Amino acid sequence: MKPESNPNPCPWYLRPLAWVLAGALLCLVGGLYARARWQGRLQAARQAKAVAAGGCPAALGRDLVRHDLFRYQTRRSLSRDFFARGEAALGDGYLYLVLARSKSPAGEVLGLFTHRDYNHISLALDGDLDTLVSYNGGEGAAGPGLNRESVPALARREGACLRVYRLPATAHQKRIILRRLGKINQEGSGYNLLGLVLPGERRSNAMFCSQFVYRMLKLAGLAYFAQDPRQVRPTDFVDRAPQGALELVGEYARPGGWRGRVGPCRPAA
Repeated sequence: MKPESNPNPCPWYLRPLAWVLAGALLCLVGGLYARARWQGRLQAARQAKAVAAGGCPAALGRDLVRHDLFRYQTRRSLSRDFFARGEAALGDGYLYLVLARSKSPAGEVLGLFTHRDYNHISLALDGDLDTLVSYNGGEGAAGPGLNRESVPALARREGACLRVYRLPATAHQKRIILRRLGKINQEGSGYNLLGLVLPGERRSNAMFCSQFVYRMLKLAGLAYFAQDPRQVRPTDFVDRAPQGALELVGEYARPGGWRGRVGPCRPAA
């Protein structure tokens, strides 16, 4: 199965819009900086200043114009190898949740509003995380929507940090998720960009990362807290987990490498 996606970074006729969005985001971050300084929240002010100085608003502005609010941009992004690895991992007894602070432009800007260090979550069927998958913007190499991910890619930026948890799951429950991934893969997917700030999205396969992970867990009868999927945030999966529901199996920080009990997970390159 050959992956299909639309990785074109930005059509020429939308480039002026990209700069308008970048300017608006920069003004927004500047406003957050000024408010934090006025309120005496120096750490928040330093964070906003670092986000602006790092060029995150400009990078995010260029990325936003790649998103289509009316049609799916990603189809058959998951290969036959992905599904073969998923089938092989059905019987290991766990699903794996990877909470990430990837230091991406979107994550850095979003963190100013959520006040959370971790702003992305992914799902894997195997302990080596070879089947790691989530909804994302494609990072310029794929279309926004359902895409395969990897630990090295998520942790490639300085200051990135990943926490790997496992959740008990039967082979039947994992197969339900794998089949649903296959269905989305064929039908197509898109990133629910507006859903991050506004309620409502009529396209069933348009989601953001935490919305996707929660829906997969709920579909398989594995959701351990009740919430509207559109309002779930990545840190909710840990903050709202009952005692014993999740097991931390490893943490990767850049720099620093793996810490704690890593289990079968391989370190990032």
